[in-house]
Amino acid sequence: MAKIGLFIQACLAAAIFYLGFTIYSFTNTVNKVVETYPTMLADFNQTTANLDIKGWLDVANKYAEIAPKALQVVQDMNSTVAGVNKTVASVDTKLPQVLAEMNGLRTQTVPAVLKESALIRQELPPMLTKIDQIVEKSEEISKNATEGAVKGIILSPVNLLKDAGKGLKSTVTE
Repeated sequence: MAKIGLFIQACLAAAIFYLGFTIYSFTNTVNKVVETYPTMLADFNQTTANLDIKGWLDVANKYAEIAPKALQVVQDMNSTVAGVNKTVASVDTKLPQVLAEMNGLRTQTVPAVLKESALIRQELPPMLTKIDQIVEKSEEISKNATEGAVKGIILSPVNLLKDAGKGLKSTVTE
């Protein structure tokens, strides 16, 4: 029994030693915290002094003012995107029809137009020759008409006198 008592006393002594060591370590750590607390508080004060809290509050207020407008713009854009998506879907459905029509134009209409254009190119030179002849004839006719009109104006008084003279002669001879 004496050995058990001795063992219990040794355990109790070890526990008391460990409790003392723990209290010493805790006290030492608290002392270190107490020593560094003023330094941390000074750093915190310096940091807060350098912060422009009024400026940050102004920025936050500006964001609070702009946020509803920005949300409205985003909602408007979302509704516009829905309309654009409908339009794109409509274009997607109509695109094959347009391509088919373009293919029809390319295969049918364009060759017909080219053929008719070739025919016009063949028929055009004889027509231009006839037009040139008509223009030349009309120039000649207008020249003759002008000469006749000038002759008529100049010879009118002479012809009037001749006719008057013939009229007098015929009256005298009768």
